[in-house]
Amino acid sequence: NFLFVFTVMMLASARAPCSCSLSPPRCPPLRARGRARSVTTHASSVPVRRAILLGSAGAALGAGLAVPGSPISSGPALAAAAPKVDVGDVAPTFALPKAGGGKLALADALKESKFVVLYFYNQDFSPGCSVEAQRFQQSLTKFESKGAKIVGISMDPIDKHEEFCDKGGLTFPVLSDADGSVSAQYGAELSIPLLGKFSDRQTFLIDSAGTVKGHWLERDGSMANVKTTEHADQVLAKIDQVA
Repeated sequence: NFLFVFTVMMLASARAPCSCSLSPPRCPPLRARGRARSVTTHASSVPVRRAILLGSAGAALGAGLAVPGSPISSGPALAAAAPKVDVGDVAPTFALPKAGGGKLALADALKESKFVVLYFYNQDFSPGCSVEAQRFQQSLTKFESKGAKIVGISMDPIDKHEEFCDKGGLTFPVLSDADGSVSAQYGAELSIPLLGKFSDRQTFLIDSAGTVKGHWLERDGSMANVKTTEHADQVLAKIDQVA
């Protein structure tokens, strides 16, 4: 994840001169129309990354917070707040600008589809978010056959979204939540000292009545973790379960 790499590089630069570039790492060249395959995974690194991002890599290490699959363990410092929107809730309505022009309103998307898969992600071109988007694109016909519409949201500006969609061959709507208001409504806002605000990686499966039927979070210990390389399959399976 870009945020993890960026922060680690910042910490390293405080100890010794570094000749490396701090520009955001870009995903490897993708094949036309988003059909490239990838085996990238990041799920086990999530708690470690969050400990560092929240401005306390040293404090987390010193406190010995437990993290499955790592020498750090999870404790109260890494506990996430209760979600603002969860399964059974009515999804907050919104309308946001989309890549390619115009706006998309959730109410309109729900009228046109049996389900809307609303997924929030951190940032365009970060490795994990690029893989997640590609998996949705590769499975797009499967979602469409089940009457489901994919909608991506991050706080990136429209021009960056357009570049992301163009280079990745993404054909589903990608929306710009520039001020973070929609991310905040859904409890999917991530605020990081010195780096700013980002959309948290969360996905909501919403039925045509506007009710949340599935919710996945990038959260250690949750049975509904967003598993980047498997996430499209996770959502497809849930659609079959609730349809």
